[in-house]
Amino acid sequence: MRHLFLCLLLLGALAHPLRAQDASVVQRLRQQLVTLPATPRRVQVLDSLSYALHDITPDTARAYGEQAVALAEQLHDQRGLMRSLATLGSCYAVLSDGAHALELYARSQALARQLNDADGLVRSYTTMAAVHHERSDTVSAWRHYRHALQLTHRKGLRPSTLLTLYGNLSSLFFHLGQDAKALYYTDVALALARRTGNRMNESIYLANLGTYHYYGKRYDLAEKLIRQSLAITQQDRQPRYEAGDLALLSMVMLETRRPAEAALLARQSLRQARLGQSKERVLDAYSMLAEVTARQRQYEQAYQWQQQYAALNDSLNNGRRLATLTALQSRFDSEDKEQQIQLLTQQTELQTLRNRELWGAIAALALGLAGFGFLYWQLRRSRAALAANNLALQETTAELRQVAASKDRLYAIVAHDLRGPVTSFVGVTELIGFYLKRNDQEGLQRLPALVRQSAQSLNNLLDNLLNWAVSQTGELAFRPERLDVAELFAENQLLYHTTAEAKQIVLEATHPPGLTLWADQNMTRTILRNLVGNALKFTPPGGKVEFSAVSAAGGITLTVTDSGRGMPANLVAEVLSNSPVTAPTAPIGPRTGTGLGLLLCKAFVQRHGGTLDIRSAPGGGTSVVVALPHGN
Repeated sequence: MRHLFLCLLLLGALAHPLRAQDASVVQRLRQQLVTLPATPRRVQVLDSLSYALHDITPDTARAYGEQAVALAEQLHDQRGLMRSLATLGSCYAVLSDGAHALELYARSQALARQLNDADGLVRSYTTMAAVHHERSDTVSAWRHYRHALQLTHRKGLRPSTLLTLYGNLSSLFFHLGQDAKALYYTDVALALARRTGNRMNESIYLANLGTYHYYGKRYDLAEKLIRQSLAITQQDRQPRYEAGDLALLSMVMLETRRPAEAALLARQSLRQARLGQSKERVLDAYSMLAEVTARQRQYEQAYQWQQQYAALNDSLNNGRRLATLTALQSRFDSEDKEQQIQLLTQQTELQTLRNRELWGAIAALALGLAGFGFLYWQLRRSRAALAANNLALQETTAELRQVAASKDRLYAIVAHDLRGPVTSFVGVTELIGFYLKRNDQEGLQRLPALVRQSAQSLNNLLDNLLNWAVSQTGELAFRPERLDVAELFAENQLLYHTTAEAKQIVLEATHPPGLTLWADQNMTRTILRNLVGNALKFTPPGGKVEFSAVSAAGGITLTVTDSGRGMPANLVAEVLSNSPVTAPTAPIGPRTGTGLGLLLCKAFVQRHGGTLDIRSAPGGGTSVVVALPHGN
């Protein structure tokens, strides 16, 4: 929690002084839209609304931003378009679509260069660098920041733009462990905030300095700086930032062995976070309260705070994922509409061409028999051109249908593959309850490592799936390569280790050394994740899941076996059918899921030219056997 909170404070240095923190400003802007005509002023109000909401409700902000961009293009308002593109890029950056955000920032930068707008250039370099930093590409981030620093001597730079640049540089160098440079840029930003009367940024940089000294165990200095920041946020009545300062101060109290004060400050932080309607600050307060009560040996209360933290964290993550997928869907829909408009435009042009040809034919008929031959030749040419264009239109329509079908399959894969890693987090919560009931301190000490492992697995999977979904615009690519079976099995053992430990299930992998497959890496991983995940789901506590591989004639046989209760023959036939399983079947017990995972596995196995079979009997467990090509 502490590391996360420091990162949040460092990113908080990017705050713009004009950002709306209460509903009244947003409401006033919305009321102005009711009467404003389509003018550059309307573009400005739409852009202000988008910026005010971009880190609170990014999907709503994205809608306003797209309206601002469209209206600015319609009005040929170049400066309004430059600002609106930058704001819309910030919306997509918050929605984790960094690639599209960089495209929008690049367009804004081109306009700033065309308009010779130094402030726009510095802002575009700074925001592009921030996206690269967020994606852990610190080399590209520093390159963009260096370009921005080279322009700071130019006239026309706003203080807010320089504050963002220096704050971002401070965050970058703290991340790189270059504390001297980080402190230098923090001091520069703090001095600029004080000189321009920007109290909120002054508060943020004071809190950043306090956090730095806290991690250096200079608690007296840290407390002094954080209290200065808290005084500003309390005077300006900014509950969202006040909640962060109170949580930081609670951490200092806890480390200086003042747990009663730490608990009081943590509760005040929770109250202010709720008042400011900031779910992220509420999440930090829950985490802080769990740690404080645990230090006070109030384990039952600590467990309750941790449960509230887990529930809210899951809700926030699900909300962010839904907003990200909604933005992606909107982009795909927009691209589809643009292609349809192009098709309609082509059809209109063809119709116009035909009309012109008919008028020409009428005029040619009036010229008599001498013009008839010329008209006949012209009509033949027109018919050939029309046939060729119609054929091109049919081919384009078929391609669009293939793109739409492929996109639907990609979304299905994304939604389904998210279940596995999330199940690992559920396993961790079960371990917490198990260790607390047994008062197993050694087991509790192992939980942070398990949480980090599950979080890393989830993060890696999300990156792979989202990047895959965004990059695919046609049929799913099939790129076979030589894959090591041992590495695939090790990856699955690591991914489901937490879930298996929570249910006390033994995971065992057996295979000959040096065994390889000739298969597509992404498809093979999806097959194994689904099979192992299903086996864990239907294996009772204390059971065993074994996945093995052997070389057979013509290929490699992969087998995933569980020690569950098994299935009768009619249920095996239903599962192997091409329709999802939709109802529970007694007496085997309830079955959850849609059957999509097995349908994906069958489709991917068939794409490799392999086979999938299920062997099961009531009381005898279940084995799923997959045959794939050999890699030698």
